[in-house]
Amino acid sequence: MHHARSVLTVLFLVGSLGAASPAIASEGDSSPPSVTSREVNVLRQVALALAAGSDAIQDLRGPPIENSNLDRLKLATPGMDCGIARSLMFVACHSASLNTKEAEAMFTRIIDDAQAALPSDSWGQVEAVRPVPQPGLIRSISYHNWKSGAQIDVDLVGQATGEAQPLYFVRVFGWARI
Repeated sequence: MHHARSVLTVLFLVGSLGAASPAIASEGDSSPPSVTSREVNVLRQVALALAAGSDAIQDLRGPPIENSNLDRLKLATPGMDCGIARSLMFVACHSASLNTKEAEAMFTRIIDDAQAALPSDSWGQVEAVRPVPQPGLIRSISYHNWKSGAQIDVDLVGQATGEAQPLYFVRVFGWARI
């Protein structure tokens, strides 16, 4: 699973370079959008599809992402570029580059969405196991589906840029047990 996740990371980061979206906030308003029931519903739909398996994941596929091994997620995900792998069964999302405050707010919002969206009888928060240290990883929270083995990781990552302030982004990986 670690090898598949490493492949996933490389594929998604390469794919997101060509398909990066603009920052989630305009210059005049640097606060991330607030939590809505729609965002919670999107997370719930993705979690249910991961737990259900490949047929349910197929229903979430949108058009292919150019120069990538991913298809777009059919559901709108404000502030995040999301894709579904064609060869492995996973969903990957990556935010645009943010400042510290925006990134921490988005990370917190996604964790709040996860707690509201994931049924507690089948999903639980678990300690993220990182066999290999990941550069720039600041915080990580994982959710595991006890019935299917599906997992969702939410990471807050910092990236040095050569400037005084590093850039930050939030990434979300979800995969089904194969």
